[in-house]
Amino acid sequence: MIGVDVALRERVRTRVKAANQLPLWPILLGAGWLSQVLLRVALGSGRNVPLYVPDEVGYLLGGRLFAGGAVGDLTGRPLYYSGYSLLLTPANWLSDDPGTVYHIVLVINALLSSAVLPLAYLALRRIGMAQVPAYVAATLTALVPSNVHYSQFVLTDAVLPVIVLGWLLAVHSWLTSQKQTPGMIASVLAAYLSWIHVRGFIFVVVFAGLLGVAWWRRWADRRGVTVMAWLLVATTIVGIQVNDWVRSQLYPRGAYALDGLLVDRLTSLSGLGWTLSLTVGKLWYLIVSTWGIAGLGLVALVIVTVRDHAPFGTRVTAALTLVCTAGLAFATSAATPDEHTVSNFVYGRYLTCLVPVLFMAAAVLAVRAPVVTALQAAPITTAVTLAAGAIVWLSAGSRLSRGFFLSTDFPETGFLTWKWDAFRLWPATIAALLLLVGAAALIAYGGGRAIMATAGMVAAVNVAAAVAATNHIVTPWDHRYAVAASLKEELRPDDKVGVNFPGLDWRVWVLQAFQSRHGLVPIDSSGRFPLPRDLTLVVVPWPRGTVIARSWPAAPPNWHIVSARLPGAGGWVAWRRTR
Repeated sequence: MIGVDVALRERVRTRVKAANQLPLWPILLGAGWLSQVLLRVALGSGRNVPLYVPDEVGYLLGGRLFAGGAVGDLTGRPLYYSGYSLLLTPANWLSDDPGTVYHIVLVINALLSSAVLPLAYLALRRIGMAQVPAYVAATLTALVPSNVHYSQFVLTDAVLPVIVLGWLLAVHSWLTSQKQTPGMIASVLAAYLSWIHVRGFIFVVVFAGLLGVAWWRRWADRRGVTVMAWLLVATTIVGIQVNDWVRSQLYPRGAYALDGLLVDRLTSLSGLGWTLSLTVGKLWYLIVSTWGIAGLGLVALVIVTVRDHAPFGTRVTAALTLVCTAGLAFATSAATPDEHTVSNFVYGRYLTCLVPVLFMAAAVLAVRAPVVTALQAAPITTAVTLAAGAIVWLSAGSRLSRGFFLSTDFPETGFLTWKWDAFRLWPATIAALLLLVGAAALIAYGGGRAIMATAGMVAAVNVAAAVAATNHIVTPWDHRYAVAASLKEELRPDDKVGVNFPGLDWRVWVLQAFQSRHGLVPIDSSGRFPLPRDLTLVVVPWPRGTVIARSWPAAPPNWHIVSARLPGAGGWVAWRRTR
């Protein structure tokens, strides 16, 4: 019996020892990533149709094109770049049903955007943060409201944050290790960002500038820097060629271009004034939409950049982030047409790709220098935010209240003011700054437990903002747009759809172009030209004041009405051929 007891105790000790040797942190990171995925999938589970039109449809049709599916026609719409669409190609391999493809894409978004958590943890550990604070900060970074919110849409903003974070990690690795492999990865990622969105060219230009300085100052082996530069150029050129091919396939009669507008804005005083005011508005939204935390992050990056005792690689990466933030805000403002909307003056999407990095910078500052956070960084952020708000208020004037307001552009400010149908500049500003000042004071004077309590509060606010935006913005708009424009209920898998484009609201036919597995065929509903013989469904506009039966006066006798939407700007009627 004694021998049995000894053997039993030995087996228990062996199992306990083996359990203690399990890779705990990889398991925790995997569990954290999975929880982030499940949160995003749950929020997007109620989606029915693409909501950002034509943006989402442009990327979806691009993914279908790369998978060998039917070619759509987005002539006259902006060019939606190929890099993101390439990531959506597997969804079209798994299914040819547009609705199923759409939901698979949202899962792809969740899988990719949730990767911010392990990457943020790796970045924070690399700059010396302990494991537990790094894990908590990485979790908060992955829960950034914009990162969660935009994962519910087929938009580049669902994946750009994780790719930008990966790029900065590769740059930091190259600068600190002097090895060529991370530098070449950084070159490919910077170039790939230009495949995804026109914003990506800012990263290409900034990284090219860094390579030039590194070659000149001999920060790394010159031959290695030259190889990286050639790789950056070659990969960027490949992306341009792929995008040109997409343009030829999906935009046969040309895409909407902003080149002339950009030149005009940068070569006239009025254009520069417009650009600068919009740049300030983007920075204002960046700070307010993160409860002031991105502002703390900007201050932290400035501190790291100007202080000599900071590690070289960290200083350069911090400076790189600041330059990219300013460059993105300025360039996207210069290329923004005046659409008489509130989002002309305050807009958040274009800078969301840098928000996780700023969140991490703020977390490092709060953990390592809580008093500096409260007594210097928080007041500076408050002053900058108030000044930026004043500039926006003076430059926009009554357009902030009278301009066209689209709630999908303002999920965070809608949450801060609990006003989902209008924009409120000062209430949003004050609410964000109150959260910032309260958190900073708690961190500075409450000790370690207060830091964890503050982290819990920020996590709760982030999740609450994402859930509220889904309930008050995404779900209502999804239902409204599905009712007004969706052709899904009338479509059969083998349908060939003809559309009378003149007179039909473009938002209607763009959505239906994705829902139809075989694309849309332009027709003339006047009867002057015969219909293609293989058409089975025809969509025509329904002008206000027209009897529904007269929506298609030249309809052949073997066609009948199967669906209709209310007449007006978006009214339409679907006719089906009698078999």
